[in-house]
Amino acid sequence: MRMNLKKFGVINLLGLILFAADRILKYFFIKNPALNIGGDFFSLHFEKNYGLAFGLDFGRSLIVPAVALILFFLAGFLVSSLKRRDYFSAAAAGLIFIGAFSNLLDRLQLGYVVDYLDLSYFTVFNLADVLINMGVIGCVIVLWRRPQVDRQQNLP
Repeated sequence: MRMNLKKFGVINLLGLILFAADRILKYFFIKNPALNIGGDFFSLHFEKNYGLAFGLDFGRSLIVPAVALILFFLAGFLVSSLKRRDYFSAAAAGLIFIGAFSNLLDRLQLGYVVDYLDLSYFTVFNLADVLINMGVIGCVIVLWRRPQVDRQQNLP
């Protein structure tokens, strides 16, 4: 997909704004753990997440090194994408990086991730998880569209 540097900057600025909002909300709910705002379908409240995405637990001792390794490879992919001027891929990787970094900070500081957005019929999550999912969707789009671009370039 084609994206210019300006759009890349806007997406990353949005990512950084959401990172700051996520950190502020996490701090707020740590300081106010008993607070519960909302109703039956959606609420905001403090929840400790010792697992990974959707509360899946893969062993607490492995999570921090695994996330750190993922961040290392994401940073490399982001730099590589920027060198190729593939700003869409870089933006997707950047969103994943920003979200994963926010959750890693929680794990390093607290031993768990602070979740606060509760869709009662789905799961409890945070804005960092939203960033990660937006980035993953971007990566899926890149992978889905790339074969079509390659086929078009090989046409006579």
